[in-house]
Formats: sequence, structure tokens, C-alpha cells
Amino acid sequence: MSEHEIDPELLLDELQTRSTQSGTLMRKALESGNLREAIQYADAMLSELHNPHIVPKLYYILFMQIFNDLKELEDHFMERKKSGRKMAELYESVQQASGVLQRLYLMATAGSVYIEAREASAKEVLSDITEMAKGIQHPVRGLFFRYYLLKKMKDKLPDKGSKFEGDGGDINDCVNFLIQNLTEMNRLWIRMQYGGREKSVKQAERQDVNMLVGECITRLSDLKGIDITFYRDSLQPKLFDIVHNCNDPISQQYLMDSIIQVFTAEFHLATLEKLLEAATSLHSSVDVKSLLITLMNRLASYAATDREELKQADKEINIFVMFNKYIDKLLEEQGLIIEPKKLVELEIAYMRFSIKLYPSNLDYVNQILDLCVRTFQPLSAKSITEPCLKSVVALLIIPLDSLSMEILALPNYSTLAGYLTPSMLQTLAKKIIMSLVTAMKPIRSMEIVQQLVGFIKHLYASAITEKEVNEDAYEFEEVQTYAAKLLHLIDCRDPATDFLAITSLKETFDKGGMQVLRYTTPAVVNEVYNLIDKAAKVYDAGTLESKLPILKIYQFVYQAIDAIGQSFPNSAIRPVSYTHLTLPTICSV
Repeated sequence: MSEHEIDPELLLDELQTRSTQSGTLMRKALESGNLREAIQYADAMLSELHNPHIVPKLYYILFMQIFNDLKELEDHFMERKKSGRKMAELYESVQQASGVLQRLYLMATAGSVYIEAREASAKEVLSDITEMAKGIQHPVRGLFFRYYLLKKMKDKLPDKGSKFEGDGGDINDCVNFLIQNLTEMNRLWIRMQYGGREKSVKQAERQDVNMLVGECITRLSDLKGIDITFYRDSLQPKLFDIVHNCNDPISQQYLMDSIIQVFTAEFHLATLEKLLEAATSLHSSVDVKSLLITLMNRLASYAATDREELKQADKEINIFVMFNKYIDKLLEEQGLIIEPKKLVELEIAYMRFSIKLYPSNLDYVNQILDLCVRTFQPLSAKSITEPCLKSVVALLIIPLDSLSMEILALPNYSTLAGYLTPSMLQTLAKKIIMSLVTAMKPIRSMEIVQQLVGFIKHLYASAITEKEVNEDAYEFEEVQTYAAKLLHLIDCRDPATDFLAITSLKETFDKGGMQVLRYTTPAVVNEVYNLIDKAAKVYDAGTLESKLPILKIYQFVYQAIDAIGQSFPNSAIRPVSYTHLTLPTICSV
């Protein structure tokens, strides 16, 4: 029967049934004290792992069933050790198994107890099994056996402080064992790519078992004998050699991501340039963007818990400058290869990362915006998709909460906004309005007002109809309420300039029509009258009349009220009442 004619689920069921039968007989033999017979049944059970037709995902299910059964055999070996049985004899006896695969599983099971008994050094047993494991050249079977070996030996390694250290070996032996296994497992994993089935199927099967390879890296990260110096000078170069020498995109992606995920942020900070160099020098098909984002997230999380340590590291290497160097390198070398949206997503992550580490550094924000501008410069308008532009909106919104109106003055900010569609510009305008009001920073100059108007004018490009309001009445009311509060932020330290600023914002609001003015007019009137009171304290009578003519103010106010009076009389009541209360004061000034 050919591989394509076999039902995978039925095959698994058949293999599990036979494995269960052998496992049951093994346990009965153990209970009766017949170890030789138990090992024979274990051999039969393990032979099911030799089936060439079972797919990796289902092989894993069968493997775990046998893994659990072998634990009972290992426990029995341990009991034999306690009763005085020499483990060296047992270790030799299991090597009489019927096949290489079965022999190695039994050697790893017995070897774990052999090391625990301290009858042989850990490094010798590990070396013996690792050397014999080269006999399994089938990719799936080889991967799963080495995974089993790692699981059995994870607490038997001669790590620093371990009871197996000394005669059993040292941290170098631990690393050599794990690096040898990682090298071989990665090679076997890549070989899974080749065969008769479709490429996409093979790739999916590889992804199903990537955690087997990752186990090696996890075990390395758990070693207590690895400090920053050892990692920097010895371990990291070995890991990067494995990553780069394989030249396989799937492998490089997974291995580099695993390295970033499992080793500590302290290690990454101490070797940041080497890590960034390695990550940006991989196969062109590797998604470098996601690797850099993962690294940023790791360091940002570290900053949240150990900010002082990160500050100290930043003094030594300047984290932002380091990332900027290699992101710039990526843009230069692969800017036309990588999809623009992915580059913008990287810049978004970089912006968030920078804001977390340097919340008030405007220059760093501008440099990231410049990266985005340079991403778009060689592209035609048609090649910049709507999803990509939506990502640009997200990028422009991120620094608003921490830097508020300062961000609006950056040329790159306006340049990127120029790529957006009208609806996207409106989304950005809403966020700008709400961020500025939330920040409660005073607007100190007409220059800032003009910059602000340059962005929010898109929200008021034409008169807004009642139908448009009703599409999302809650959001509309919320945004216009915030827009009205912008007027309260105006404080240019000169009443005449303040009046110009109020006028400029009012003219922008006017273009939005009555639906907008019903919310903004009361704030306009209120701020103008507050301004008169302020002006009376700043100017003498002659200066006041020349800078803020009372008749002009009065006409301005009544025109504003009259504009909404007929359509929204209720909205006009408050400013009219305030005018009547304030008019005597105005006239006495």
C-alpha cells in the first residue's frame, strides 16, 4: 500500500493499539519481576515508532504514549538500583535490543538511571549515546529520539552546582552535548523538507515539530553555569554558527526567534550589536521584522521591571542608536524586497519601543518617522496599499500621548500625513484633538495653532450633515466636545494673540457647519469673554482698544451666537445669557 493510500488516523489507531498491548505486557512482566521479558516488550512497543508512513503530527501522539510507558520502565530501573543492581550491567543489557531505534531509546532510559547511580560520569554516558544516535538518519525518528534524550537528561547534566559536576564533567561538557544535539536536530529538521510530497505540506509538517528543535535551546538557557561572559564569548558564537551555516529560512527564523525568546534580556543587552548583526544577515526570505519586534518587546518588558539596569546598559551602548543602525541597514539592503506594510509594522514596533525607553525624546521619534518616509520615497503611489497606510496612521498616533502637540511641528510628521486618504486624515485629526486635550498642555503660539489647524481641518473639510452625525452620534459628540476644549488650552501670554488663535480655530470649526458649531460656539464665546477680563489686567485703556476693539469683539460674539440660534436655539441659550451678564463688564472696560 502506498503512503498516499493510507488513512493517517486509522494508521495511528492501529499503532497505538499494538503499542498499548506491548506496554500492558511490559508492566505485567515488571510486576512479576521478569525484567528481561519486560525489556523485550518495551522493544516491541518501541518498534511501532519505526513505521515509515505516520505523519509527524500523529507521530508525536504515538511518541507521547510510549514516552509515558517508558517512564514506568525507568522507575523500575531506579528501584533495581536502590536494591543493589549494578546499572552498568543493565545499561549493557538493553543494548541487545532488536533494532537501532529501540536500542537507543532503552539506552537513554537506562542511561538516565546509570548517571543518577554515579556509576559512570555523565559526560561519558552522554557522549556514548550521542555518538550512537548518529545511526538514526531518518529525519522524524532522529528528531524524536534526540528530543527524548534531552528530556531524560535535562536533570543529569554536569551543570554548575549540580551533583554530577566534577568527575561527571563541567559546563563545557553540558554545552558541547546540547550544541551537538542542536546541530544534528537542525540538520534532520531541514531534511524533512525533502521528499515526494508538496513543498507546502512538508513545510507544514516541519512547523508541527519545531518545538523538538527548540528544546535544545531551552535546555541551554536553563544552564546555571552560563553567565554573560560565557554566553558572549562561547555560547552565542556557536549558536549563530548553526543558524547561519544552515542557510534555511524556516530554520533560521525559528532558531533566531527561540534564541531571542529564551535567553535573558541581560544577555541580549550585553551582546546587542552581535545579535542585531546576526538577525539582519539571514536569508532574504526570513521575516527579520518579526525577529526585531520580538527583541524590542523583550527589552521593553525588561525596562518595565528593571529600568535602572536598562538605563545603565543604555549609557554604555545607546540602545536606540544600535537599533537604528541595523534597521537602517535592513531598509537599505532589503527595502525594495520587503513588503512596505511589514516595514511600517517594524517602524510601529520601533516607535512603541522608543517611547517606552525614551518617552520625551522628540529627536528619536523624528528619526523613526524619517525611516518611514524613506520607506515610501522609492515607491509609486499605487504600490502603497490601503492596509499599509492604515499602519502609517497607527505610527503617527503612537507618539501623541507622550509628546502631544510637540510632534505636530516635525516635518516628517506632515510628510507622512500627506500620503493618507481623507478618511484616514480624519481619523488622525480626531486622535490629535483628543490627545492634546487629554495632555492639557497650553497652546503657547500662533505657530502651534497653525500646525494644529493644518491637521484638524480635514475633520471640517465640508459641512457635516445630520445623517453623517447619526451614523455614530456618540463618537461625533465626543470628538466635538474635545474640539471645543481645545479653545481652553489657548494661552499665548498675549490677549491679542489669543484672540487670533481663537478666531483661527473658530474659522476651522465653521467649515464643519451647524452640527459642529452647536458644540464649539459656547466654548468660543466663553473664551472670548475670559480674554477680555484677562486683557483688562494686561493693557491700559488705550492699548486695549487698539489691540482688542470692544465693538469688534461684540460683533464677533453675536455673529457666532446668531449662526447657531435658528438651528439650535438650546445651544445658543448659554452663550446669550453669558453675554448679557458680561456685557456691562465689557462696556466698563
